[in-house]
Amino acid sequence: MTWQDRVFTRAEAASLSGLHPVTLDVVLHRGKPLAPLYSEKRKGRRWFSPKDITVLRVAYELELAGRNWPTAIAQAFEHLATPPPADALLIIPVLSVSATSGRVLTGLPALPGSGSMIVLPIGDIAADVVSACEQIKETAVVAVSK
Repeated sequence: MTWQDRVFTRAEAASLSGLHPVTLDVVLHRGKPLAPLYSEKRKGRRWFSPKDITVLRVAYELELAGRNWPTAIAQAFEHLATPPPADALLIIPVLSVSATSGRVLTGLPALPGSGSMIVLPIGDIAADVVSACEQIKETAVVAVSK
């Protein structure tokens, strides 16, 4: 299995990415134009690669940091074209979020020295996903051979 082999089902992708299956369904529905960036549809079913699953997991973290879903997917996809080194970090500014409404506040002037950043260990995330993917495939092979 390689970084881009789309051999994982929707249920496996949800489990491996840390997304609830219903959340993944919502993501797939609301981001249909972006779906080819993180999945493939074959015979009516969605298939995912370790790369796709990592993109979903990182995009989810980026969305929590204030990105909208299309931006989060695009940024994750851009930084995960190849498996990142184990120590790779993605450092991005945190967008201001209203504590009461949860909406992203735009157009606010930045205060000097107030550059809050989020640090995502994308190398660790990718390694975790790949390891979990390998375990799932090993388990499937053992189950078939018994």
